[in-house]
Amino acid sequence: MKKRLQLLLPLLVFAAVPLAADDWSVGVGAGPFFFGDFVTQTLRLGNENPSSKQTATLSAATRAGVSVDLQRSFSERWALQFEGTFTHAPLSVSGNDSVEIPSGDLNVTTFSTPLVFRINPHGAFRFHLLGGPAYALYDISGSESASGLAGFEGSRGEWGLVAGGGVTWHWSEDFALEGTAVDITTSSPFERSDFPNTPGLSIKRPHNVHTTVGIRYTF
Repeated sequence: MKKRLQLLLPLLVFAAVPLAADDWSVGVGAGPFFFGDFVTQTLRLGNENPSSKQTATLSAATRAGVSVDLQRSFSERWALQFEGTFTHAPLSVSGNDSVEIPSGDLNVTTFSTPLVFRINPHGAFRFHLLGGPAYALYDISGSESASGLAGFEGSRGEWGLVAGGGVTWHWSEDFALEGTAVDITTSSPFERSDFPNTPGLSIKRPHNVHTTVGIRYTF
């Protein structure tokens, strides 16, 4: 909780700057969070050629996430956005046979400060691109699994990048319906030291894709 409050401090300072009409907006949305692979283990079976391979992958299930952001416009086309996303999903290990073995629970809180470029700043439908730094706080519990891929329990923060785009449908100057899709990539919260004496191990850099639909209010 202390780490989360420290990360929110720049957002609160940013919000304390005197407001100008139509320069600020707030967005709230929800949608599925698709997780990338965190860890894979590949074992070669049999001594004869050609031998088969058995691969086990540690990842998280697709679950709904929530996003909240505050955006500050500097011109018609450019804005800076402070965003937080919050997602809870079960961890599991899957193999070649597509059978999933429960492996714990994952809570992810992501903070990002992307720069927003509006492709067309006027009209009912307005498209935009965004990109910038991100910080993800991974909180994992009950990570032991029958497959042998047992990670850690606790919290770890990882830096990364966010990139994506979206479209807003403005039915008035103040309100819009917004859809976005972003790819949040960070270093893996798992380390090789979490899996002692585990052959064929590969630590992945996860690409977590978050798609949301929500409301944006400009003030």
